Amino acid sequence: MDNRPPQVAHAASGIISLLILATTILVLSPIPPFGSPEAEIVQFYATHTTSGYIYQFIAGLALMAVLWFLGYLYTRFRREVPDSPLPVLMIAAGTAWVGFAVVYLGLFQIFSGWAADPATHSLLRAFSDAYVLGFMFSAIPAAVVVISAALCTRRSAGWPGWLRPLAAVVVLVQLLGCVPLLVPDGPLKAGGPITYASVFAVVIWVAMASIAAIRSERAKPGQDREKAYSEA
Repeated sequence: MDNRPPQVAHAASGIISLLILATTILVLSPIPPFGSPEAEIVQFYATHTTSGYIYQFIAGLALMAVLWFLGYLYTRFRREVPDSPLPVLMIAAGTAWVGFAVVYLGLFQIFSGWAADPATHSLLRAFSDAYVLGFMFSAIPAAVVVISAALCTRRSAGWPGWLRPLAAVVVLVQLLGCVPLLVPDGPLKAGGPITYASVFAVVIWVAMASIAAIRSERAKPGQDREKAYSEA
């Protein structure tokens, strides 16, 4: 029996995550970086209350699509590399990464509420700096996700060889994203482009892996694909 269509649909969830996340660029301008003036931070959260809601909803959908794709990869890797602990590490790190991001998305509305009260403006500035700086910690589980998934790919199972070098580039971006944690007042400030690069690098790799997964699913439908899994 050919079960190709549902498998292709699951494999496509990685591409969907990137397309959804890309729309957030049009919804919300970049969060003020670490060390921004209090007036700038207050104005940002006061001005973008509604767009912040929309941004959270869209970003949340994108993250759920990433998690769905990681679930697909986990199921597939358990067949292709049955003796490896890496699929478990990948899904655990992915769940941590998504959970961490969802918590930070929820904080946006709390900050919007503080922006409406002058008495909490100084608190808002302190928490906003902690917010953008602390989010850089998500680079750690994100890097683990990409490394674990990339090391599970096998040419014999239909994965292209360029996924691993691309994963190395993504990990370098994640390491660069940790620079603000070490030098918060440096030129690479958390909350600026480096924060967005860290997130998008992972989702772009997920989308590229999704494209590769779709091609391999279409190449060996039904029982032929199952045979390829057992021989990998």
